[in-house]
Amino acid sequence: MREWESADWKREWTFTPAPFALFVHTPLCGTCLAARRMLTVAAEIVPEVPIMAANINVMPDMAQRFQIESVPCLLIKRKDGNWIKQYRFPSVTELVERLRIEREMK
Repeated sequence: MREWESADWKREWTFTPAPFALFVHTPLCGTCLAARRMLTVAAEIVPEVPIMAANINVMPDMAQRFQIESVPCLLIKRKDGNWIKQYRFPSVTELVERLRIEREMK
């Protein structure tokens, strides 16, 4: 999982080929750490959907742009340019299923 730099997130969001997932977190959040572990496993199972990470503490403009209400948050950019936001990280199985759905969408 590659960490985005605060100065580059807009370029990354625009030019990274979709679908991809962006894990929005803060470094001292325990729930974020658990979610990162689950996403690491999910990325091994569905490597076709890259997962990047962004520390929201250094990207307040991202928080405002996507109206991020809490962390951890998973933003998924779809092939059609739309995006979805997910706050629930209940299981690796559910995350894998979400990534597979995004991979298969036209």
